[in-house]
Amino acid sequence: MIPAIALAAMTTLSVDSCIDHTSYTFNLSERRLRDIEILRDETGGRSERGVYPDGTVITVSADYCREREIDLTMDAPADAQNIMRLRQIFGQLDRIVSCPVSDWTRFDAAMDSAGTALEAGNRYDNDGAPIDGDGSNAIYMSIAPIEGRIEAQIRCVRPAD
Repeated sequence: MIPAIALAAMTTLSVDSCIDHTSYTFNLSERRLRDIEILRDETGGRSERGVYPDGTVITVSADYCREREIDLTMDAPADAQNIMRLRQIFGQLDRIVSCPVSDWTRFDAAMDSAGTALEAGNRYDNDGAPIDGDGSNAIYMSIAPIEGRIEAQIRCVRPAD
């Protein structure tokens, strides 16, 4: 009986340290996405996935126990539109979770480098450093060509208040 009470208390403590956003949604349907699927919806976090008309699949995730981080993954067709599509995804990320780019020169340089890497069939991750981090957010990105598609991971880390 005592172990059950201790386990319940530990579970309550771990949930209490999370921010309860169970009524929150990323509103992907407002971003021209279709086939929207909620992958995770609980006190500890939320993940939603949707598909753009061109076949680009994005998944947006937030772990509410680490409220300052939002992750977006992109799986898209590999074609001449790779960097344009990636720029559009960054714009959508800002609209979905308010993660604006603050240093456009640095961002543009990262997009150019990513484009060059993809054209050569290589991965780009900015050596693990943020591609934008001088403003209100630190934004990390890695992108790689994989079997005729490109896969990207974007993380927005907001500063502590």
